[in-house]
Amino acid sequence: MNWYTIENSIENKLQISIDEEIGSYGISAKSFIEEVQSSNSRKVELSINSYGGSVFDALAIYDFLKNSKYDVSVKIEGVAASAATIIALAGKEKPKMTANSFFMIHNAWMPVVSMEGMDSNDIREYTKELESQADLMDKINDKLAKIYSSVTGLKVDSIKSMMDKDTWMDADEAFELGFVAEVLGAVKVAAYAQPKDLEKKGYKNIPSNYVNQLNSLDMSETKKETLLEELKAWVSETFSNKKEEVKEEPKAEINAEELKAELMAEISASVEADKEALKAELAAKEAELQAKAEEFEAKAKELEKANAKREEAPAREDEEGVKSTPEIKDELGAMIKNVWKKSGFKIN
Repeated sequence: MNWYTIENSIENKLQISIDEEIGSYGISAKSFIEEVQSSNSRKVELSINSYGGSVFDALAIYDFLKNSKYDVSVKIEGVAASAATIIALAGKEKPKMTANSFFMIHNAWMPVVSMEGMDSNDIREYTKELESQADLMDKINDKLAKIYSSVTGLKVDSIKSMMDKDTWMDADEAFELGFVAEVLGAVKVAAYAQPKDLEKKGYKNIPSNYVNQLNSLDMSETKKETLLEELKAWVSETFSNKKEEVKEEPKAEINAEELKAELMAEISASVEADKEALKAELAAKEAELQAKAEEFEAKAKELEKANAKREEAPAREDEEGVKSTPEIKDELGAMIKNVWKKSGFKIN
């Protein structure tokens, strides 16, 4: 069992309800804070119907929510008493309060259990311990009074006077004194704390209208059932409206023939571009070959003229009287090879 519930709503809001004694069932503020931090939501809607609990846990939660980046809104539905009033003031703005709810502030207190069989020294030591606890309670009361004063604008001394006598306020009184921002319409509350339970907690001056309201409750309807019905109605209304608002856009039809024609046109254009590039490259090569051929032809004519001149030269006799002719063929072959080599063609 837990004294709070935390849920993510459809709109990604973190919905928190505190419906039991704060810090009870062995669950501290640390667990509450860690669970809130684990959520991705940044908007918190906090509802309170609690008669209080651990003031230390309440102050820890108040400091966490007040100093965080969460957008916190608070609504009191039933009762916010004692430590619960501190958490109720942790929102970005003052809390809202239903018309049939109550708000109670008082001094912090702690149970004191006397011990039997103490001698005078034990009593003195015990008295010192009680004095130390009383000093701690005074410091806590000062902190609570300053929080109430900062919200309401009332003087700290006036707040302390209200705390001294356990001041119960209905919604209108809490609004007039500045503890809440707005009084909402009355709602069915699943459960109030019984007066006898409040008395066990040390609460005083429980107003008669609180008891009358408790007696008039229809306890056959639980808060869970009421919230479930409200949620069902909200979902039904919201999604029925969405269906009317949302119109399906007509799906575009795909024409296979047009798509094929577009693709073929793109491919043809790409092929034509490649063909033109190849033609230009081939023309350049042909021009280069033509130039080399013309160069070769000019060299060949030069060789032909040189050869004709050599053939006209008279034969001469060598020292032994043997006639010899110039080695025209060998020289001509060498020149031809040289021209071919310069032209860039390969000779097999």
